[in-house]
Amino acid sequence: MKILGIFLMILFCSVSLVILLDLSMNFSLSQSLSHLINPFRVMDAGEYVMLTGLFLIVISHQIVMIIKSKSNRSN
Repeated sequence: MKILGIFLMILFCSVSLVILLDLSMNFSLSQSLSHLINPFRVMDAGEYVMLTGLFLIVISHQIVMIIKSKSNRSN
């Protein structure tokens, strides 16, 4: 659970940094969000498969760690 929390914190910090940098360059908030989402708009099907696979690996690893910790507590 700590890893997921750290991941979300780093994600939030990096997204906010990108938005603040765009705002400091006098882009509007909608343009800043558009710059943030644009790389995902131009992805091909293979890249979506790889991105989904990486997310599934991270999530499944967290689920396995939770199951192992619960089984160790019960023993």
